[in-house]
Amino acid sequence: MRDQITALALAQAAELPARTGDGAPGGWLHGLRLAEQDALAVRLEARGGAAPAACLPSAEVITAADGLLKLAERRLVEGRSLLDVAAAAEAVRSAVVTARVAIEARLTGVPGDELPAVLPAVASVDGLAERASLITEAVRSEAAVA
Repeated sequence: MRDQITALALAQAAELPARTGDGAPGGWLHGLRLAEQDALAVRLEARGGAAPAACLPSAEVITAADGLLKLAERRLVEGRSLLDVAAAAEAVRSAVVTARVAIEARLTGVPGDELPAVLPAVASVDGLAERASLITEAVRSEAAVA
């Protein structure tokens, strides 16, 4: 369930382009597909499947977050739809932190030589969360001035 929530948070963040007039609506579908993939991975894991394979949807959430934060940063500079920008940044922050926890939990007990290629994504989470926090703080500062 936690990864489905993570993917749904990413889906909310992915709606930023539609809310700000950039791109077609439906970016949230990617997040929903990730939620579905994660549900399948969890079922595979419950049946004794490989834990590293179950990490892939969460790693994809982390990877997709960078693009969403770049868009939010661009919108922040442009001063457009600041409430949506802050909401998207917070959804991304929540999604990446939760995805990291899911990966770490699934990899507990996996031998070092079997650790998947998702570890670089895990390593990027602190930086992504910091960027999201900076975006939110900038929006809050802008609101305080207004």
